[in-house]
Amino acid sequence: MASYTARKNKAGEIVSYQIKVSRGRDKLTGKQLTPFTTTYTPPTGWSKKAVERDLIRFMGEFEAACKRGEILTKEQEKALAVEQIEQAKREQAEQERKPTFNAYASQFIKEKSTVYAPGTLENYRIVLRKAAVVFGDMKLEDIDFLSVKKYITDLQTNGTNDFNGNPLAHKTILKHYIVLHALFANAVENEVIEVSPMQKMKRPKPRKDETPKEAIAYSESEIAYIMDCLNNEPLKWKALIMFAIDSGCRRGEIVGLRWEEIDFKTGKVNICRNAQYTAGKGTYISTTKNRKNRVIYLNRPVLTVLAEWKRQQALLHFGQGIPLNGFCFTQDNGKMMNPQAPTSYLTRFGKKYNLPGIHPHALRHTMATLSIANGADIVSISEKLGHSEPSITLNVYSHANEEAQRRANEVLAEAIYNNQKHA
Repeated sequence: MASYTARKNKAGEIVSYQIKVSRGRDKLTGKQLTPFTTTYTPPTGWSKKAVERDLIRFMGEFEAACKRGEILTKEQEKALAVEQIEQAKREQAEQERKPTFNAYASQFIKEKSTVYAPGTLENYRIVLRKAAVVFGDMKLEDIDFLSVKKYITDLQTNGTNDFNGNPLAHKTILKHYIVLHALFANAVENEVIEVSPMQKMKRPKPRKDETPKEAIAYSESEIAYIMDCLNNEPLKWKALIMFAIDSGCRRGEIVGLRWEEIDFKTGKVNICRNAQYTAGKGTYISTTKNRKNRVIYLNRPVLTVLAEWKRQQALLHFGQGIPLNGFCFTQDNGKMMNPQAPTSYLTRFGKKYNLPGIHPHALRHTMATLSIANGADIVSISEKLGHSEPSITLNVYSHANEEAQRRANEVLAEAIYNNQKHA
């Protein structure tokens, strides 16, 4: 029930009314609860009856508002204000807890440092540093599909990879897509965000003006020419390039090869390590790409050149007082070779002998292509290359497999139809 108390000034005139609405008693203690209160100030110049009518109206509305729970006591208002302040602090703390792109990128790299090889981590860092220019201070949860899509599109249309303004290659664009996709997927896994903004994003396609580069594979006559040119080169490089052609090994696997892995009697070679390089770590040894050792076999001409180089290497190092470290191919000072060195050498070799585009991977492709085209089975070549599955080899060298099938078909025709003619 509402009640009121008139408030007067020194002259005895009513200036306002204090209105109270009872809240009853506390059910546990029985004490009177602090009532709801408000003040009604009558408009100036109104008559006494007009004020009384308006006061009754005001009291009825106030009491109804109290019953609807719309009015608070001063203690409740104070408690609500404190709660609102605390809620604001909690929301601010929650926002501060949600990581920015930069913060989560650092956490992501740290988490993957026990899984990825240093070379892979360095590539991830390069990609994330570039993305941080756009997303760095943004909260991870605020990065949406359109912003990432625009970033990838801008890389395709405006991204450059050198001072001449050449556009980024499609392979580089894919690398950015894959790294960002992995980061957001990791954030979902760690419950930092609910959905990856790249969940429904398709892999970027090459630009219309970009023609995919076909893998270089040399013909038998071209390999004969390369072998002839190698006779004019230092023995170390002749041995390394012949090994690359014959084995199909990756350049890091060649640089990481030790003499103890080669059996010169049987030609058996154990490929069990991989040399890698990063700016921060320098040259170091890691596992092979699929983390599995494999055994390959070399042909006698290559073994002969390797044996000759092994003797010359020992004499050269002994003459300089350099201890042997067991690696087949080293720098002139005896230290482990940078895995990029064979690429640099082949660039010079290509310019010297008019072989544009020659690089270690071209020799790897050549070994596989010529072997398959001349009848070697896919499974054996897959094992020699160190592919995790023969299907990978079949996809990459389908052109060579078609040639092998054509030759096999000719052999079958010779066996069936030519024999019938002589019958």
